[in-house]
Amino acid sequence: MSPNRAAGLIAAAYLILGLVWIRYSDQFLLAFATDSNLLTELQTFKGWAYVIVTAVMLFFLAKYALDRERNLSERDPLTRLLNRHMFNRELHSELEFCAEHEQNLTLVVLNIDGFKQLNSNAGTEVGDRFLQSVANLLRDHFQQRVLISRFAGDEFAIAIPAARWPEQVLPQAQHLQQLIRTITIPELPDSALSACFGIARYPHDAANSEELIEAALMAQDEAKSLGSNRLRVYKSEYGENASKRTKLLFDLKAAIANKKLSVAYQPQFRLNNHEISGVEVLARWHHPEEGMIPPDVFIPLAEQHGLICDITDFVMQTAIKELIESDLLYKYIPRVSFNVSAADFNNSQSSERFLHNLAELPGHWSVVELELTETSALLNLEGVKNVLSVLTQRGVQVSLDDFGTGYSSLSTLRLLPIQELKIDQSFVRDIVKNAQDARLVKTILAMAQALHLRVVAEGVESQQQASYLERAGCEEVQGYLYARPMSLSALQSFVNNINSAKAQS
Repeated sequence: MSPNRAAGLIAAAYLILGLVWIRYSDQFLLAFATDSNLLTELQTFKGWAYVIVTAVMLFFLAKYALDRERNLSERDPLTRLLNRHMFNRELHSELEFCAEHEQNLTLVVLNIDGFKQLNSNAGTEVGDRFLQSVANLLRDHFQQRVLISRFAGDEFAIAIPAARWPEQVLPQAQHLQQLIRTITIPELPDSALSACFGIARYPHDAANSEELIEAALMAQDEAKSLGSNRLRVYKSEYGENASKRTKLLFDLKAAIANKKLSVAYQPQFRLNNHEISGVEVLARWHHPEEGMIPPDVFIPLAEQHGLICDITDFVMQTAIKELIESDLLYKYIPRVSFNVSAADFNNSQSSERFLHNLAELPGHWSVVELELTETSALLNLEGVKNVLSVLTQRGVQVSLDDFGTGYSSLSTLRLLPIQELKIDQSFVRDIVKNAQDARLVKTILAMAQALHLRVVAEGVESQQQASYLERAGCEEVQGYLYARPMSLSALQSFVNNINSAKAQS
């Protein structure tokens, strides 16, 4: 029962009892009065008692209303944590104490990764419960006195006074990151959300509360620019980085609108005969002033700001048009792979987008493969399943990218129509000298064989890696040892050279 409703019921009950008392009290008092004088005294006492009880009741109701109003002005109504306004006031007072006693203070700001997708896929009620779980986790985690706030949306802040740096704060923050990933979402049992953390210190990074909050937010923004589940401690250059990202975002929007992006193709090969088994299509951006912007810079930027679907559409439409007009697809390139993100499956028009992008294909759609990561798939599982059910009926294949780096690989294989696994290059890099990586790759290959899945190993850069993978039973590879990403014209020459060499042999 809500506090407002409880207070209303108490007031109503008191009013009813008061009316009953006024109506029947004289008859009640007659039973005790032996003469009229005593009855008059009892009636007088009754009147004063009713006035006093009413006054006391009104006092407590007024106090409740004032306390509730003050609480609403200080607390976030969903999580009962300090709201941002009150947190700022308390932080200002705490820093004054720190300055007076020459103490330090650490501010941690965290933002939930993929929270917008959670709200979109499961509803705001599920999102609210998740935020309440995060708030409870933060309250239970800290043994020392701290200030905890829900800043806004999915952003939280923790001020830790007199914290030892870094031996106390960093392990706590890293442990918090791990704990947040353990929060279960009953409506999406195969999903888990992470968080990016930004940390700033007083007086090392700032002289007052406003500067400290700004520094922590800059560090958090830097962390989010690198991907999910990242942590960064403030550095002075982060402000400059934020300004660069703002300008880069503006330029990226213009490049997308004016179709100034381009595509590159990286061939994949069968190990047994070194024939091309497919190409992965990659987005490229040549900035007019900065030159080539790496994909690991502009792709996360696009994902953060809702531009990734436009990039996906451009890449798919451009690559299919180029490969068909060059007569490469179907004839020399048996498969073309496109990277997709969770946002590509977010709304009811997602299926129509993909169908439109693939509409120009002159043959069967089995030549097309969509590559998605485990993390992006689990962030929007229902949306991904719904769209893939439409596309796979038309023959489109599905590849699970960066396999082995996620947290629910086997579950993803069970839930989605996967035809291919891509072994992440982080496992291939040291496969020859790292026994653990070698065992993991062998395990993936054995599992894929049992499930009748194709496997492509990424990041193959040496003959030793290729030989090891071939002995282990890997059928396809991709990497600089065989071919770097290239333009369409370079791909045409590359294919012609392979065909010429084959004809001469």
